[in-house]
Amino acid sequence: MKQEKIKLYINKNTIVPELSYTIFLFPFFGSMFNKNIPYSDKIWKYGLDKQYFELVPSILEADYILMPHEYWKLKKDHSNIISIIESESRKYNKPILVDASGDVSGKVKIFNAKILRINQYSFNLPKNEITVPVVCEDLLESYCNGKITYLGKKEIPTVGFVGWGKLTPKQRLRAFVKELPILIIAIFNKKYKTYRKGVFWRELAIKIFNKSRQIQTNFIIRSSYSGHVSTLTGDPEKNRREFVKNILNSDYTLIVRGDANAATRFYETLSLGRIPVFIDTACVLPLEDIIDYKDFCVFIDYTDINKAPSILADFHKNITSDKFIAMQKQARYIFRHYLRYDAFSEYLAKILKK
Repeated sequence: MKQEKIKLYINKNTIVPELSYTIFLFPFFGSMFNKNIPYSDKIWKYGLDKQYFELVPSILEADYILMPHEYWKLKKDHSNIISIIESESRKYNKPILVDASGDVSGKVKIFNAKILRINQYSFNLPKNEITVPVVCEDLLESYCNGKITYLGKKEIPTVGFVGWGKLTPKQRLRAFVKELPILIIAIFNKKYKTYRKGVFWRELAIKIFNKSRQIQTNFIIRSSYSGHVSTLTGDPEKNRREFVKNILNSDYTLIVRGDANAATRFYETLSLGRIPVFIDTACVLPLEDIIDYKDFCVFIDYTDINKAPSILADFHKNITSDKFIAMQKQARYIFRHYLRYDAFSEYLAKILKK
């Protein structure tokens, strides 16, 4: 049975020409590639599938009023647009669909809205938020011609990581001052430790794994973030191939949160059919009601980070060779059929129809 499309309405007066569109409009108006992000043209090769969504000319026939731009961009410089959309929602009794799927933290307070997020915490999760995947490139398609190879189980597993994993003294001081309020709150509520900047968690995890004799590490640690031209050092394509090779040649890939409480690396690892070792800082993942992530991921709670190498070593020791390969197969399958945005479109539409 063909799924009924989600009908979206946009007031043309709420479109800001100088701003990029929300991801919902890419299938209709085209993607607006960000020149500041290397390989951004590949990221949206598989975007939302328009067979599940349509734009309608009348607000009366719409399922949702669509906010045409990312929420955080509007809030910063065009808050009047948000007010216009909220007024329409009240007048016509139509819910608002809000794309707030960037790295920015904080609550999104919008009247009568469904809100797309990646930056969430399981202990503080609003009911009107929908967890979406972090958009990423399908690395298997881009670098392996879509052909997957599986690693056999070795006695001592390898954990890989390529990326920003250390701070300069200047970066450390600036980050510490910025996070001081979080550190103070965490004294009284330990859960707030999860709000710490991702690079601190990566530094700690890297240090712990490097000290272990139970695990072989395959780490390439960079002193800056390679996902933006303002912080990128070296050749972008060389860096990218090094990143992909590291995932492919490692039994497990270390996953730690970024600026948001999520990681693009997680989805990129799945795209290559490899097993994530996920340091869980109270993260929320998409479609948790239908995807059993433990079938193809190793989760280590942030409170157990000091024991991470032994937890992984025990896990690896106790799984069979067949199970090890099955986890790799499942990782790729779930990415391709659930978490890549063209596939996720169907599930998102079902959620919005409820």
